[in-house]
Amino acid sequence: MNARNAARLLAFGSLLLACGSGLAGAKADFNKGRYPEAQKELLALEPRAAHWSNSKRAEYALYRGLVHHALGDRASADVWLKEAKSIEDRKPHSLSVDDKVRLDLNLEATAHDAAPAAP
Repeated sequence: MNARNAARLLAFGSLLLACGSGLAGAKADFNKGRYPEAQKELLALEPRAAHWSNSKRAEYALYRGLVHHALGDRASADVWLKEAKSIEDRKPHSLSVDDKVRLDLNLEATAHDAAPAAP
């Protein structure tokens, strides 16, 4: 392998690590209850997320929705959770079993939040 190809491979590997660790960091912050930090990390990842695999995009959309929901922004949460569901519906098993359960529970919660109050 020549130096040019080695440099390209190293740059590509670094890019993959940065993408994965950014999402992993946001998920870790979410799981620790650091929702504003998770939101900032996810917002920073948004331009790159459009080019990720179905699985990573679904995971990204799910955690965007979870963070918005945790911060009380139900309308934004609903948009992102529906995006994650759309990807999961088109490509089943894009999300892990645990993340699929999180998605279903939070979609149910946001639907309940949006429902009109009973008389």
